Amino acid sequence: MNRHPTTMRLAIAYYRVSTKRQGRSHLGLDAQQAAIAAYCAANGYALLHEIQEVKSTRKHRPGLQEALATCMALKATLIVARLDRLGRDVEEVAHNVKLSVDIVVTDNPHANRFTIHILAAVAEEQRRTIGENTRAALQAAKQKGKKLGKHGKKLAKKNKRDADAFAKTVLPVIKAFATEGITSVRAIATELNKRNVPTFRAGAQWHATSVQNLMCRVKINGR
Repeated sequence: MNRHPTTMRLAIAYYRVSTKRQGRSHLGLDAQQAAIAAYCAANGYALLHEIQEVKSTRKHRPGLQEALATCMALKATLIVARLDRLGRDVEEVAHNVKLSVDIVVTDNPHANRFTIHILAAVAEEQRRTIGENTRAALQAAKQKGKKLGKHGKKLAKKNKRDADAFAKTVLPVIKAFATEGITSVRAIATELNKRNVPTFRAGAQWHATSVQNLMCRVKINGR
């Protein structure tokens, strides 16, 4: 039986890849393992067990349930490389963070239960708007030459509604920053990027102007 110094905390690693092909080829797995190993080494965690799961369905994740149960039994911390390893929607993430298990996400290690929940909500809203915008763009392409002006106005109104809804999901994160003394738009933008909070447009970065615009949007449409 291995013995660890009493100063070391116990950890269980959970890795997930999305297809059987990725499971066989280890695509993405090496990066997850490296991130968790580096975090454990830097923060005094003894990695007791590593659980790898090849995701088969959205809701059925026996590997994750095994990892959570092991953590509860051993009073260990569950460590994942990214938030989307913990769940793909707010409902799943919310259920997991409510359990009596400490959870660390290595690409956002300062996130607590509240901010993990909020980040999951932001990511889900971003996925929803991207999907809807993509469908709208495809529909517009099909209707080329048929009242594009009218369609464009409808799409603009829809984009505004989506942007307003997205701004409201980010607002609790910004309010949480205020309790840490992070209040200027430049500092907020830096912190949002540091904590990997997604922007309304996929792949973009937060800037002082985008934070200011978001805060104005929320203020205009009511808190």
